[in-house]
Amino acid sequence: MKQPVFFWSENDRETIVEACRQHWADEVGEVLKRADLACDNTFIFTHRWDMERCEQPVSFPEAIDWTFRLNGDFEWTVMLNRARYMADLGQAYWLTGDEKYASSYIRLLKNWLIQNPLTEEEVHFSKERSYNVKDTWRKLDSGIRMGNWLKGYYCIRSSPLWGEEEESLFQQGVQLHGMYLQLAFTPHDLQSNWGFLESNGLFQIGLLFPWIDDADRWLHTAIGRLVKMAELQVFEDGMHNEQCSMYHHEVLHCLFEPIRLAEINGLEIPAVLKETLNRMFTASLALIQPDGHQPALSDSDATPMRDVLSRGAVLFRRGDLKQQGYPVLDYEGIWYFGRDGAKRYERLESREPDFCSVELQQAGVAVMRSDWSPEARYLLFDGGHMDLIQAHGHDDFLHIGLSARGREFLVDPGRYTYMENEDRKYFKESFQHNLLTVDDLPISVYESSWEWSQVAVPVNRFWRTHPDFDYVQAGHDGYWRLDQPVQVLRQILFVKPDYWILVDTCRSKGVHQYKQHFHFTEGTPLHVNPETGMVETRYGDDPNLKLIPLSKMEVRIEPCWISRHYNQKSPSSKVTFTQEGTGLTKFVTLLVPFTDEQEAEVKLETLTVLDTYGNPVSPDRVSAWRVGRAAGSEVVLFSHQGPYSYRFAQYHMSGEILLIREEGGKTTRAHVVKV
Repeated sequence: MKQPVFFWSENDRETIVEACRQHWADEVGEVLKRADLACDNTFIFTHRWDMERCEQPVSFPEAIDWTFRLNGDFEWTVMLNRARYMADLGQAYWLTGDEKYASSYIRLLKNWLIQNPLTEEEVHFSKERSYNVKDTWRKLDSGIRMGNWLKGYYCIRSSPLWGEEEESLFQQGVQLHGMYLQLAFTPHDLQSNWGFLESNGLFQIGLLFPWIDDADRWLHTAIGRLVKMAELQVFEDGMHNEQCSMYHHEVLHCLFEPIRLAEINGLEIPAVLKETLNRMFTASLALIQPDGHQPALSDSDATPMRDVLSRGAVLFRRGDLKQQGYPVLDYEGIWYFGRDGAKRYERLESREPDFCSVELQQAGVAVMRSDWSPEARYLLFDGGHMDLIQAHGHDDFLHIGLSARGREFLVDPGRYTYMENEDRKYFKESFQHNLLTVDDLPISVYESSWEWSQVAVPVNRFWRTHPDFDYVQAGHDGYWRLDQPVQVLRQILFVKPDYWILVDTCRSKGVHQYKQHFHFTEGTPLHVNPETGMVETRYGDDPNLKLIPLSKMEVRIEPCWISRHYNQKSPSSKVTFTQEGTGLTKFVTLLVPFTDEQEAEVKLETLTVLDTYGNPVSPDRVSAWRVGRAAGSEVVLFSHQGPYSYRFAQYHMSGEILLIREEGGKTTRAHVVKV
């Protein structure tokens, strides 16, 4: 029987350690810090992809309580039992050669297995609890735990402290996990990220321990589940259907590891798995912010994600992923791919992606991007439905995030906690996203941490990209439930590469109060012009951002919270624009990034619009402006009555969204953006 191969072996040790210490000293320091704490029965969860991070150390001076809850949060318990520190201990052992790390790995392994026995009967009896037997034996956590144990094992087993007793105990633990993960699977898991996390663990057991009874069955079961889930859970545009960037990347990771192990071991697997993973990497590339972080969509943290793209670049030999990855292969990538992978990455030619602005059509997420540099102008628009199982989704219809010239301005406030409390509700509801609300009511109705009612759906979606502009629109039916229903539509025109025009229209027969929300990054200095309502950031150094409303309305600066990571929140500020109206009520706002006073100078002229017969068209049917800047000017028209033929300024054009670019008083290009 051919000996299965893990991501790394003892032969790779010297080159892995050398590369990590040379290129990733900070990451090495973090691994050693967490491993040193684990040696003292002290635990923190600060790995960048820890799903529920916690920087507060918790110590167990005597026996470890594997069911302990920090501040009553069960997520701390599951993080303890996912055992990321076991991988840290293994890596720390290779990085230093210090036997204390091997000793601590062995001690914690024995402690966990002794305190947390499991029988097959217990698994069967837990069927009505979806096979989550107890706090320390949940399906999701068991799949993750197995992966972390293995990462430590393939380092620690080279220690002189690792003998026959330790090997036998480890094999028993592996077999126990294989039995559990084979049995503990439900039809719902096929639709949930849980299924991927569980099946990754089962795949690794089945592949790497073929001498264990049932290992071959476990391997083929895991492959079959992965295929079904890839087809069911991942959209054609590459986005995971829970539409949450954090869990998109967790699922991506749990496809990446089996595919990489299959490649190393010469195992043929269904082509759909690699095809799906490749699409997921493309979706990640589409989403990445200019600062290299993932957007905090729904239950997500604002995690740096260049490491993800770096590993995808090696696996698929994609220069476009490398262009947004790191200059050298990332820390974890060195462990996954070794010396040959690092050299492959070094030789890979970096190239700009074939797209710049893009819509992930099935996810309903659009990204307007000026270029691929760290200084790019970038706006993300979420016009998609809530996630399909309505678990990790937030009430964020029509939310935007904005970065420009190397600075993030408008942010998604994040998630903060999974506990059933007011903080959970605060971060999930509409009011904490950059969107429009009606009568201080949420778009969908929050019931509990994992449940919504009257869930809104998107309507009137449209996307178009062009070298001169990007345009996106979407509405939703969230306020159709009111006694006097409201139709909401958000339209965004990106006049490349300089600024955006944001148009929100609300239609109702009743009188309503409408409010736009804009959440700014922590510490943003804000100034409101009391006469015009213009909001301007006042960073002492450039760049800055202006929000220029084209009509008079109430403007307020209010306190808010921003959560970049689970268990962490920071005070910040939000701006609200408020007006009351009936019939058609509209907000028109220019979002103008700038780096100097000349660029900041914007002159706005509202234009009279005539129909083809020369009759004036009322503002509730059409809006048109000339936007004057140092670089030239644009004439923009938004028809609120659908496509029509209009005369405005010296132009006569037909359509719904029109853009004319001018220079030196002369027309350079005229576009029918949307007919």
